[in-house]
Amino acid sequence: MNKIEKAVASLEDIMSSSRVNMIEHMSRNGKGELFILKYLYDRNKAVIPSEISNVMHVSTTRISTVLGVLEKKGQIKREVDTSNRRFTLVTITEEGRKRTVSEMQEIQGQMVKVFTKMGEQESIEFIRLLNLLFNTVDQMYADNEFNI
Repeated sequence: MNKIEKAVASLEDIMSSSRVNMIEHMSRNGKGELFILKYLYDRNKAVIPSEISNVMHVSTTRISTVLGVLEKKGQIKREVDTSNRRFTLVTITEEGRKRTVSEMQEIQGQMVKVFTKMGEQESIEFIRLLNLLFNTVDQMYADNEFNI
C-alpha cells in the first residue's frame, strides 16, 4: 500500500468513526437544512431548486425533500415564478433567517473553542489544508472527474 492509499484508508477510518457523528451534531447539517438556509440567507434573493442542487452536488429530488421539510417548518417559501411558470422560486422566511443566524453563531462559538484547544499554528494549517482539499474537489467537479 503506497502513501496515498494509506492516506485514503486513514480518512476512511476517520469518516467511519463516531467522530463524524460529533461533527454532524456540531453543524446540525446532517440533512442539509442549514446548508440550504445559509445559501438562501447569503444569496438574499429567490433561487430555483436546481441552483441549490448544483451547489450541493446532490439530486434535485433530495433538494425537493429537504425544501419540503423546511417549508413545513416555515423557514422557506416556494412559489411559482410568475415570469416563467415552469420554475419554482425558493426564498428564505424571517423564521429561516432567525434559525440561520442562531445556528451559525452557535457553530462559530464551538469552532472558536476547538481552534483554541488545537492552537493557533495547527488551526491555521488545518484551514490551509481544508481549503486545498475543497479547491481540489471543486476543480475536479469542474473538470468532470467525478461520476455524479
